[in-house]
Amino acid sequence: MRAIAVGVMLTLALCSCGASGSSSAGPATPIDPAGAGSIASEADRSTPLGPSGAPVSSSDPIGVGIRHLVVTDPTRAIAARPPLPGSTSRALGLTIRYPIDAPASAAETPDADIYGRWPLVVFAHGFAASADTYAPLLHSLAASGFVVVAPEFPLSSSTIAAPAVEGDEPEQARDVNFLIDLFSGPAAPAPFDSSIAPGSVGVMGHSDGAQTVLLSGYSPAFLDRRIGAVVAVSGRYSTFGGRWFGDDAPPLLVVQASADELNPFSSGIELVQRDPHTAMLVAVDGVTHLGAVTDPAAVDPVARLVADTFAASLRADSGAQMRLRGDVAVSPLRLVDSHQG
Repeated sequence: MRAIAVGVMLTLALCSCGASGSSSAGPATPIDPAGAGSIASEADRSTPLGPSGAPVSSSDPIGVGIRHLVVTDPTRAIAARPPLPGSTSRALGLTIRYPIDAPASAAETPDADIYGRWPLVVFAHGFAASADTYAPLLHSLAASGFVVVAPEFPLSSSTIAAPAVEGDEPEQARDVNFLIDLFSGPAAPAPFDSSIAPGSVGVMGHSDGAQTVLLSGYSPAFLDRRIGAVVAVSGRYSTFGGRWFGDDAPPLLVVQASADELNPFSSGIELVQRDPHTAMLVAVDGVTHLGAVTDPAAVDPVARLVADTFAASLRADSGAQMRLRGDVAVSPLRLVDSHQG
């Protein structure tokens, strides 16, 4: 077992991008927190400025637009969700939040023009939940400088009028990979066809959604090497038939309620201990399994931690790398373990 860190010793790294059959975005580039204050990366300089005149970030958020789309993967089927029948194609309802040229606000502007180009983040909801379950968290991520795409999974979303069905995480992982294909490619739906920044993609999920993105990030059967950082909230380790954490695995942030009643805190410990690469475990004290990402006391601190994790890894944002040290010390968050491979 690796020693528990007394300070943030995590060095986030940019991963090589390009899944099987996809082109690589280049070699991994380490980010050193100790020297981050002197780094002025090209990614930092290219981040659009917000109304405050500062680069958009967790500390200088921007306004948020919202769009709802339905996209279809014609190559895969949907199993029956009784009493609803199955389908020969896989339709996904999407809620997309993104930065707009407006001051930060709790309001979201439907179908507003997107401002700038931003890294893509795909968010996977938990069992019998939906994108709306996590609306404040996803709003904060978008306001910090990301296009956040949140699908409704056909068998597990609460937006569908039939009992949710468990065990579809492998197909949900394929949904995540499909959405990365779609939004990173030339056929991305407007206006996102010209608004996704090139390079690595972030994925985040809660509970069964954490299982979903862990598969996409680390399982050889579902691996998508375009993923540059994985955030798993209230998840657990389960291989679905393949060993996780192979070579060149992307950085992993595990966020786990210390008193999680469904996936105990030991689940988060196991995930980080099994990952020999760059990984960090942060406890959320005083909240439930779902409350780790919905409790009003937790949403803002978790959102800042996640936004800075993605900004450091996907955007080479040196300011975000420095903020991570403070992010993990804001109540109810608590750093438990941190290591780099």
